[in-house]
Amino acid sequence: MTKKQKIFTIILIFTTLAFVTWELNIPKEEINPQNCTYSIDGKNVTLQDGYAEKEIENSGSKIVTQYFGNAVSSDFNGDGRIDTAFLITQNNGGSGTFFYLALALDNKNSCKGTNAIFIGDRISPQTTEVQDGKIIVNYADRRIDEPMVAFTSIGISRQFLVENDALVEVTPEDSAKENSCLLSGGTIGTSMCCMSASDFPNSCLIGFCGCSPMNSHEIKTCNCGEGKCFDGNVCISL
Repeated sequence: MTKKQKIFTIILIFTTLAFVTWELNIPKEEINPQNCTYSIDGKNVTLQDGYAEKEIENSGSKIVTQYFGNAVSSDFNGDGRIDTAFLITQNNGGSGTFFYLALALDNKNSCKGTNAIFIGDRISPQTTEVQDGKIIVNYADRRIDEPMVAFTSIGISRQFLVENDALVEVTPEDSAKENSCLLSGGTIGTSMCCMSASDFPNSCLIGFCGCSPMNSHEIKTCNCGEGKCFDGNVCISL
């Protein structure tokens, strides 16, 4: 390597290092989930400072959408940038306050809102967490046969992931059945059932736990009370 080539190589190395250092020190603009567009029930809603409203045709009412909070941040779609999941509420002029989970993706320092997933009506949000890349939403709800003014006393936990920049629910089947059991008025118990049975079997079927002790194992069951059974999804009348 000639002297000129050495000098050129040294200059190139220092120039590259200087550029990388400059790029790393460029202030990164953080996205603001309160100023972003989300898809709620198939319709785009743009929040400005965490608020949006739209007139309902042929009515004096408005659809009001607001940022609620319980935000958690992580790289949910694996692109190396930090995204934010949070709860929003929507009210259409009636007595309901509908809660949704939404996600603001950092799309190269601009906000890209996802679809919002319905969580519940007049629930009591508790915590939102991140575990193994999943978004865990914890809240209290009431039984489906209770009036909406009833105290929210049933703890519910649901899990969500980001797939192809969209929110999807990934609550395990057993957890979903447990939630459904509690919300439909049942209680969680255990029983010795056939080895082929899994947690929360259909107790409306005759002999669903009728195997011998040697051919049985302990599983979770939904106890719906007298005159009712669990059909694998909810408690129903016999």
